[in-house]
Amino acid sequence: MRSAGIASNLLANSGFRRLWIAQFTTVVFVYSLSLAGAVLIEQHTRSSAQIGLVILASILPAFLGSLISGMVVDRWGRIQSLIVSHGVRMLVGIVFWLGTRGLPARLAVRVIYGASVTNAIFSQFALTAELSLLPDLVDRSRLPSANALLQFGMLAGEGVGIVLLSPLLIKWAGPPTVGAVGAGLCLVALALILSLPIDQLSPRRAQGQASVWSDLRAGWQVLAQDRLLTWVAVQAVLAATLLLVLLSLIPGLVSRHLEMNVEDAPYLILPGGLGFVLGSLIVSRWSERLSRPAWIALGFIALGGSLGLLSLLTGPKFPLWIVLLPIAGIGLALSLIIIPARTVLQERPPAPLRGRVIAAQLAVANAAAVFPLLAGGMLADRLGIRPVMALLSLFAVGTGAIGWHRTKG
Repeated sequence: MRSAGIASNLLANSGFRRLWIAQFTTVVFVYSLSLAGAVLIEQHTRSSAQIGLVILASILPAFLGSLISGMVVDRWGRIQSLIVSHGVRMLVGIVFWLGTRGLPARLAVRVIYGASVTNAIFSQFALTAELSLLPDLVDRSRLPSANALLQFGMLAGEGVGIVLLSPLLIKWAGPPTVGAVGAGLCLVALALILSLPIDQLSPRRAQGQASVWSDLRAGWQVLAQDRLLTWVAVQAVLAATLLLVLLSLIPGLVSRHLEMNVEDAPYLILPGGLGFVLGSLIVSRWSERLSRPAWIALGFIALGGSLGLLSLLTGPKFPLWIVLLPIAGIGLALSLIIIPARTVLQERPPAPLRGRVIAAQLAVANAAAVFPLLAGGMLADRLGIRPVMALLSLFAVGTGAIGWHRTKG
């Protein structure tokens, strides 16, 4: 009941409520458009390589966008950055709708790539601005709960976009329609953000005559000088990387070990989302019982244990419901890591540098994901999926043990 009361109180805060709904609607748009783009690429090209390029067209621009997003958000303003991000993505939806329904296949494919690149870049600006704005909208004591609710909204938006909205629109009205509906969602988000008070202090005046280069370095310098920030940022990157590697293994796990259809893989992830919600409630309700680093360390230990169980229990001799338990445990463990880590990244830096610190962590996460994704797939092909999951389990437990030791030091 207390957790429900905390959520109600946060949603009663008009500023937070508008930010939350705006983020949810734009996440629905981004993931709906991604699925519609992949469907159209398959229809136009019949090429798996082309679909792979669409995925790459979102990863590399996201990294490049995160390198400069913090500087732009801190210099220009958090709300102003959100206004532009939502406005540009609304235009992306319109161009996607018009281009994919009216242009020849060759040009339509270019429109899809362009939409993917632009979405990836401006999503980084939006995420940096949203996370930086959160401490301006809620009290510090409610930051863990606000982060939990914001992350839940993001997960719900991903699910609605991929599992519900995009498939229904594609089936009933065709993939291009996703762009038109998505543009409407971005318009809603834009209207919500426009109703927030614009930053009172002009960020440019606050920054003085600092050069662009010094602005770019500032976030990295804060991370390097604050040992706790550095360690938390590293842990956040490791958690994000482990999750991406695990997601890349899920289709093979489903088809080779669980003897299910690979298209059913997204539904297997659902218990992980439910586990994340449960973990969010735990962190929100008892956030003061442990320090932020202790919660993160506990999360890594739980993540390692869940991964280890999944590697042991995966196989046709175990009923499916048994396999779903460690998947739920993985979701719960990730919430224990992500929510406290984001809170530390919001609390520790000086307010004028908050965006650059958050963007620096996002940039490292985007860059760090590439090699493990490739290496994880190659190791899984050579050693098998279950041994790789066991290695991930040991790595997570080791990271958690080191983190727990540091909290006692």
